[in-house]
Amino acid sequence: GIRHPTSTGADAIMPIANPFEAIGRAAHKDTPPDAASKEPGVTLSPSYLGANLFTDDKMRQAVPSAMPKFEEARRSGTALDKDTKDAIAKALMDWAVRRGAVNFAHWFAPMRGTCAQKHDAFIDLDFSAPTILKPIKKDFDGTKLFMAETDGSSFPNGGLRATHTAAAFNSWDMKSPPFVRGETLYIPSCFVAWNGMSLDEKTPLLRSMAAINTQGLRLLHLLGETHITEVTSFVGWEQEFFVVSKERYLQRPDLLHTGRTILGAPPARGQQA
Repeated sequence: GIRHPTSTGADAIMPIANPFEAIGRAAHKDTPPDAASKEPGVTLSPSYLGANLFTDDKMRQAVPSAMPKFEEARRSGTALDKDTKDAIAKALMDWAVRRGAVNFAHWFAPMRGTCAQKHDAFIDLDFSAPTILKPIKKDFDGTKLFMAETDGSSFPNGGLRATHTAAAFNSWDMKSPPFVRGETLYIPSCFVAWNGMSLDEKTPLLRSMAAINTQGLRLLHLLGETHITEVTSFVGWEQEFFVVSKERYLQRPDLLHTGRTILGAPPARGQQA
């Protein structure tokens, strides 16, 4: 089902009751003593910080054989094979259940200034069973981790598609590690329309980072730095403006050829100093 702050009607379906909730609650009792540091007067210790974040180190410990493929897919954008996806999903679910999670949600930021969540439970029908009424089984495979489908018509779309093409999809941003909060495993995700157009705040950011990586590598390789394989963005562009006299300008072939000079009004709020 879908749950987000402005949903009504069919789009306000709550998460399915999870028969494995007892498993999650029992596992939650085994969490480290520092997990109680939410209580007043309890001091946070270094071992508690990031305890509910599924970092690369935790994935490497849980599924060491999958980590090289995961890192390559994250770097190059190549698709992972089904076995690797399933192995990562199982390790993530086992870790999340030990942290007290009983369901999962693809967490994304649609173009309306707030966040939304696509909730599901760690269960599914066992379609391999011969009975008409299929039994419920515990399930969380690679397909459910890496992608989810939601109703794109419930969110602002800028006229990108008609109502009859309202299908939209969540895709796990592998550079953002999942985390447990309360009884839910949150999976930071992109949100795109059926034709790949972005419906969120994250996708344009990731695509701009990819463009900077591509063009940055091209420039560095032309300068002879061929050993560099990736340009990573940590913050946005920093803008600095300098006043150059005409005399100095004529001595700068780079400025003469690129024409990158600016003449404009003072910055807002008097921050020109």
